Amino acid sequence: MLRGQNGLYLVKTAEGVLRCRAGSGIRKDGYKLLAGDRVSVESHGDGTGFIRELHERVNCLVRPPVANVDLLVLVVAVASPAPSPFVLDELTVLAEKQNIRPVLALTKCELGGAEELEAVYRKTPYPVFRISERGKVGADALFDHLRGKTSVFCGASGVGKSTLLNRLFPGLNAETGELSAKLRRGKNTTRTTSLHPLGGGTYLADTPGFTMLDPERCARLLPEELPDLFPEFRPYLGRCRYSHCTHLCEDGCRILQAVSDGEIARERQESYCKLYRICKALPPKKRFQRET
Repeated sequence: MLRGQNGLYLVKTAEGVLRCRAGSGIRKDGYKLLAGDRVSVESHGDGTGFIRELHERVNCLVRPPVANVDLLVLVVAVASPAPSPFVLDELTVLAEKQNIRPVLALTKCELGGAEELEAVYRKTPYPVFRISERGKVGADALFDHLRGKTSVFCGASGVGKSTLLNRLFPGLNAETGELSAKLRRGKNTTRTTSLHPLGGGTYLADTPGFTMLDPERCARLLPEELPDLFPEFRPYLGRCRYSHCTHLCEDGCRILQAVSDGEIARERQESYCKLYRICKALPPKKRFQRET
């Protein structure tokens, strides 16, 4: 599904984009259809249709409201504004929790300072792309990585996210207008999340007004599950001296040894410690009220 507004949904099918209503079964079950949902439809043969079934989601975000996301592209300026390593690591954890692969796009690299930030994430499985000169350099490599996947872009104000998106997808504004025309809802659609098909199975979630995942509505996190949400920790888990090691300060901790040996970035372990203490300090009920 590409987009929905006020009970009318645009669904991409083999015969084109259909304007659809949802079946009574979906409405009775209380499901809220989202951009990115995979559905079964019945075509009426006149450009309209009927959504019969909502298929199981791989993942789902509430803000922005989108389902079945493959990549979360974290757009980070190396300067002006200065990056926040902890916020960046928090976002990677939220993505891991939802089974979404983070990708880092470092913008404004012509200003210098990209090497230090890049060095931290080269010790993770996350792809890192350097973007400079307002997207003129480095954007092609990022575009190739997005092929065949559904992506959401995320970045703080001023990092150059809009400039990068326009460089990657020059026809995005026209596509946005076309979807709005199909829904015939005018201004009511301007803040609705849309999924734009860009060919070859590539989709981009257009999320008006969205910049960053809200930490106060993050994925439901428990302190004990955090180590597995730092993928560079995984080869060392279960190898500590103590079976219930928190990886904060214990003797014989294999994670801390890997940090000391330069195998894990110290900055990432520091972010882990901060997140662990935040989650640990929350009352149990609060831990289960945090959502993406």
